[in-house]
Amino acid sequence: MKKILFLNLLFIISVFAQDSDSLNDSLRCRLNISKDIQTTDKWFSQDKFLHFYACTSIVGLSYHTLVCRLKRDEEEGKIYSISFTALVGLGKEVYDKKKKGHFSWKDLCWDGAGIAIGYFAFIHRY
Repeated sequence: MKKILFLNLLFIISVFAQDSDSLNDSLRCRLNISKDIQTTDKWFSQDKFLHFYACTSIVGLSYHTLVCRLKRDEEEGKIYSISFTALVGLGKEVYDKKKKGHFSWKDLCWDGAGIAIGYFAFIHRY
């Protein structure tokens, strides 16, 4: 429970820490107001943190649901939760490529980091 509260706190801080200019550019890009705006794919941005946060959360929540609530085998829960999260991340990038015309390998790297941290925070037992 403390881990999830900590992750939620990090998420809230990141949302308020973003400057308004990049938020306005992001909003213009999402609304397709101007086709001339080319957003650069930075390694560190709110979007990357959201990829990381979402994947970490999905790993923990899906593992908890499978193993603790549905009483599945722990090994099966590990495989399903990690695979499901990876498919969600990859599906998001395929969707972005189809709808927005940009596939981001950096987003996939942050998804992988989120999966790894989710595994060690919620699944791995010492």
